[in-house]
Amino acid sequence: MLNTSTNTERITLYCYGYIHMNEHLDFLYNWFSKADRHPQFPNQQFSQPTILTVKQELKQLSHDIEQTDSFHSKEFIRLKDRLFKPFGVYPAIFGMTFGYITSLYEKQKQPFNDIWDYIHPKIQKVSKKQYLSGFYAEATENAFKEINARTKRIYAINPRPNTSIPDGSTAMTTVYSSNDPIVEFCDRQTESGQNIQLGFMKMAEGAMIALRNPVAHENLSITQDDAMRQLMFASMIMYKIDEGVIYSEITEQE
Repeated sequence: MLNTSTNTERITLYCYGYIHMNEHLDFLYNWFSKADRHPQFPNQQFSQPTILTVKQELKQLSHDIEQTDSFHSKEFIRLKDRLFKPFGVYPAIFGMTFGYITSLYEKQKQPFNDIWDYIHPKIQKVSKKQYLSGFYAEATENAFKEINARTKRIYAINPRPNTSIPDGSTAMTTVYSSNDPIVEFCDRQTESGQNIQLGFMKMAEGAMIALRNPVAHENLSITQDDAMRQLMFASMIMYKIDEGVIYSEITEQE
């Protein structure tokens, strides 16, 4: 495991081109590969249920990628009803469709297959399954909810007198306060230290206002790429909290 400061820096700089593992894409790649190797290609006979299944899988794949790859999404819809002939497939349509599928499949196999190494374990725990299943808004909402929940747990260990546990942006400005923080990130006696503390407080506060609250309270949809960028941002915040917890000698309760 990389140290937290290194992870924070690498997340900030990381670029990616990731397609989540898609079961419909996997099915189609395997089916087209098998059909292409058939000794009677392109005149092998397919059952009606098989034809319907392939068309449905193409339609579902089109739906899955319509926000992130509109070209291929539209092509799969256009080609699915032109693929089959009474006995076999039309070679040109088959080749075009198989080419598109192969391109996406290879891209799927070659994401930064360790991209999740850059995502904080706490964020992975609450968001990875949703992201890989295509529920991007839910994945990002869970990530920022976890930041909020962790911050509230930290406050509960070190409460201020006569106050209730704050929530959302108020929790961020209380726990990571630039004036009287529970979690400090460095020596605040220096101007640089004050700026770091203030900067993180505002960044965490902004995450709650700009990213967590809109997704939590409105029926918003986001693209796959936007979701991964937000998960990286959430991870950067979470790794920075790790640093502050260590610096402040706080013992957390899970």
